[in-house]
Amino acid sequence: TVLLCCVLLTLPLDGFVRACTCFLMDTPDGPYFGGNCDLFIPGDGLVFVNQRGVAKNAWMENTAEEIAEWTSEYGSVTFSLAGREFAWGGMNEAGLAISSMQLASGEYPKPDERLPLSDGNWVQYLLDTCGSVEEAIEACEFVRVEDASAPSHYLLGDESGNCAAIEYIDGEFLCHTGEDLPVKAMANMPYERSAYAYEKGGTRWWWSNPGQSAERVAAAERRSRRFDAGRDTSAVNYAFGTLVYYVAAPHTKWSIVFGLKEKEVWFRSAQSPTYKHVSLDSFDFSCETPFLMLNVNAPLDGDVDEHFVPYDAGVSEELFSTFCERYGIKVSAEGTAALMEIIEAYECME
Repeated sequence: TVLLCCVLLTLPLDGFVRACTCFLMDTPDGPYFGGNCDLFIPGDGLVFVNQRGVAKNAWMENTAEEIAEWTSEYGSVTFSLAGREFAWGGMNEAGLAISSMQLASGEYPKPDERLPLSDGNWVQYLLDTCGSVEEAIEACEFVRVEDASAPSHYLLGDESGNCAAIEYIDGEFLCHTGEDLPVKAMANMPYERSAYAYEKGGTRWWWSNPGQSAERVAAAERRSRRFDAGRDTSAVNYAFGTLVYYVAAPHTKWSIVFGLKEKEVWFRSAQSPTYKHVSLDSFDFSCETPFLMLNVNAPLDGDVDEHFVPYDAGVSEELFSTFCERYGIKVSAEGTAALMEIIEAYECME
């Protein structure tokens, strides 16, 4: 069934699908949001230019047999491991950014009256409908992430510098923000534990796993606090220095920096390590224009806005199927076709 297909999509069976590090760095020119995506499989992926004004629906039901339905209010640029509507992270035109990191010790809530979304679809939903961290937190009152055996947790930031860490522990929704967010960085251990390790001035051997999470959080936070606009003239270069030299793992596949105030994106990948740049101002997010995408590993350099091509459903479906195959996720051809039919039926309402 489509339900089974989409639940399985959230299950990384072996290793970390999103064993990543993310941080928000405050600067006089506005906040910069950085993230590494670490994978034990090839880093195939697509960058999507998502339109505003598109009517969408999810595919899983709540306890009242209802599904989430919405119309995208904001355009966005998102990075996906598994095709259209499954965002690993991204930023919308309001300056809200979100990124995912696996949290193996987390536990999503059991089904209830809230409308369920798979985790990548949840990220896309928030970018579609929320213009700030505050709005995203409010949205979590009536939507939830569907159950998975290896859930993620999430770092959010907006152009005002507000930041939030969202996770599900023992089935309960936890949100750290404001004074409850002393550290604006996350990796792959519960937020409170990694913040405690940082505040104690260093790590201990029992904090180091999974994948030296405490060390990566501490390195990202220290680097962010040490940024000096008078000395470090490029916040983007400084953020990439953090991602590439301080918190990278041998299996880091993508490094991405979002300029939340200027609405710009820079990224590189292990397969294509040159630095690429995208300005959200270069795109017409109206759904009356073509839906665009770009191979994240395209051998390009510098401004890549003009290299985006019209959306190809076949390429997106192939990425979905390849992702599932590499992680041993069994999805029937019928289930895949039914899911793609739902997504391809989304309509422009402008």
